[in-house]
Amino acid sequence: MVKRIKLIAVPFVTAITLSTLMSCANVIEHKVSDFEGENLITPYSGFLVGWQLSVKNLENYHSSVWQHPTRGFNDAYVISVTLPDKEISYYRQVIDKPGYDSCVEFSTVTIQHSIAYTLLNESSDYNHYPRELWQTHCTKKDGSEAKILHLILQGQDSFYHIQKIWQDSFRTEEINAWQQRFKQTYLCDTRKPGMVCPNMPKAVSD
Repeated sequence: MVKRIKLIAVPFVTAITLSTLMSCANVIEHKVSDFEGENLITPYSGFLVGWQLSVKNLENYHSSVWQHPTRGFNDAYVISVTLPDKEISYYRQVIDKPGYDSCVEFSTVTIQHSIAYTLLNESSDYNHYPRELWQTHCTKKDGSEAKILHLILQGQDSFYHIQKIWQDSFRTEEINAWQQRFKQTYLCDTRKPGMVCPNMPKAVSD
């Protein structure tokens, strides 16, 4: 079966964060093509046209990194996918650990936490997946700063980590807008009876 992500846009992460994610879970390879099964839906992503995309497809890890066309890694968007072999609380601890270890000042603030999240108050089963949305702020030794908005979703097939990264330049209204965008992200499983995932062509398989 071909694994499909509605938009696979893997964000920029520092080398230490990426290596930590790769070591904490086995990852299955994902293809950006139509398939029957679990889908990551990111309805806000049309603006990424024109951003520089880098894709990494390893045996146990898939990631896509989108860099802003002029600001590069200082303004980036990332999605990484692994197998869901741990509880969602474990992943947040792993993701935050490099910040605690390497930043002079580090904060992590929960924005949304739900064991069974329902999008737009719908009762459909495909919206009931554990998720956590939070924001981190790192001040480095050289005085530079970084903010990262994180969203993790635990599906039945895969674990998804989405990030929006800013370095050295932050605007409150932009961060708030991204928080709302992340709240629109959800998982849809075409295998569930009666489920119709949005804007999805007929599924194909290998």
